Amino acid sequence: MKNAVTIMSWNVQWGRGADCRVDWQRILAEIRRVAPDIVILQEVAQHYPELPDNDDADQVAILSTALPQYHGCYAPGIEEGRADGRRKRFGNWLGSRHPIRAWRSVALPAPPATTTQWLPRTAVVAAIEVANRMLTVVGTHLEYYCARQRMAQVEALKALVAPPAVLVGDLNFSPQSPEYRALAEGGHWVDAWTVACPGKAHAHTVGLHGAPWPDHPYCCDYAWVTPDLVAQVVAVEVCRETAASDHQPVVLTLSWPE
Repeated sequence: MKNAVTIMSWNVQWGRGADCRVDWQRILAEIRRVAPDIVILQEVAQHYPELPDNDDADQVAILSTALPQYHGCYAPGIEEGRADGRRKRFGNWLGSRHPIRAWRSVALPAPPATTTQWLPRTAVVAAIEVANRMLTVVGTHLEYYCARQRMAQVEALKALVAPPAVLVGDLNFSPQSPEYRALAEGGHWVDAWTVACPGKAHAHTVGLHGAPWPDHPYCCDYAWVTPDLVAQVVAVEVCRETAASDHQPVVLTLSWPE
């Protein structure tokens, strides 16, 4: 007998919607609507009012308080001290209804940048026990500005974990890009969309609701699986309706032995 395991990934842009208004109640409402077993969020901030339209809130605390049914872990890529003693952080948050047996924050490579702008990037890697079996879930947000760094991060992801594993996040490349082809090469990861929707173009995950960025819709948010999980891929869905962020949530459904 098999049960479904749902994994939701979403770049929430620190709660900032397509209308440029920060409202975490909209983010939480969408998470509750989907009710995933595991949820991975990118661009979660703590005490970071410098972000556009943001306040000084601790968004990790907001998630912990509003979603007590999830065990949470946080892997910021940016972490800086403040004069008031608080830490300013920005990065990836993972929550799981199933027990997290171990987790780690992995700093992704950042070779010398070819652009003046770039951000330190991490992956949150969690070993989660689902029905007495272990599943590794990797959530990440790859470099946007510098293609050299992004490609180095792709190569790092190919050697990061042993199967069975799932990789989700805002990877900041399109399905037509060299980075996509590099991640698909070598048999480390398989794009779950190509399994669930063979022959169908990737659904767009940004540019759907008139946010200031981007200027056209395309796909940059994904769910990938190790080859041993290909047969367990049931569905990959892009939640198109919500405008609570400039990105759309991506939901992967796996079948899982009970």
